[in-house]
Amino acid sequence: MTTRIVTTIITACCFNLCVAAGVVLAAAGFQCATCHRTPDKLLPAKHVKKSDFSTCFSCHSIGRPAPDLMVKLHRNHLHSDTNADACLNCHPSGADGSMQLDATGQRQIKKADISDLAQKMSTWLQSDKLAYAHQRKGISCRACHTAYAEDDPYAEKCIGCHGDYEVMAKKTAQTKLERNPHKSHYPTLKCTNCHQSHDDFKNFCATCHGFAFGWKMKK
Repeated sequence: MTTRIVTTIITACCFNLCVAAGVVLAAAGFQCATCHRTPDKLLPAKHVKKSDFSTCFSCHSIGRPAPDLMVKLHRNHLHSDTNADACLNCHPSGADGSMQLDATGQRQIKKADISDLAQKMSTWLQSDKLAYAHQRKGISCRACHTAYAEDDPYAEKCIGCHGDYEVMAKKTAQTKLERNPHKSHYPTLKCTNCHQSHDDFKNFCATCHGFAFGWKMKK
């Protein structure tokens, strides 16, 4: 084995250890122990025994071996009228009032945006909005959003799961509407011009046409 290969392996190992250590330290900042003394009664019978919460996210986070806990934790702890205080009861906050979003400690949200995030989380938990339709399928916020920003380019994620206009046009070919809503002469139109995750559907086509397009969540 050459010196270069050995050096590369050592560097990779050190990097992974640093990332894991960072996740573990960040996990300790989440305030699980405020309500739950130990994880004993919370864990499934087959789960490895744990005496505290300090290392949960060393396995349960994006890119780690165990499933992400985001959906389960928020379903169990929050309700449809979630507010900023509810978020801060669990999420660590910085001296400037910012809130840590995940266990890596690398994603944060400004204090001024926490209330808005809580409102959006409410629509994900229970509503007639698209966000709730995704929550029912076990899809977390992070599956679509890469950052908390109005210009977050998550429309690419829509196409990644649902397909492009050509694919969607085939899926809605038998629609009862007067026109197939996805058979468009505007192929660069963003999905979000019509489909709002946390707000009501917007009939963008009605800007020029009289098509009565709409969206209703499947029961």
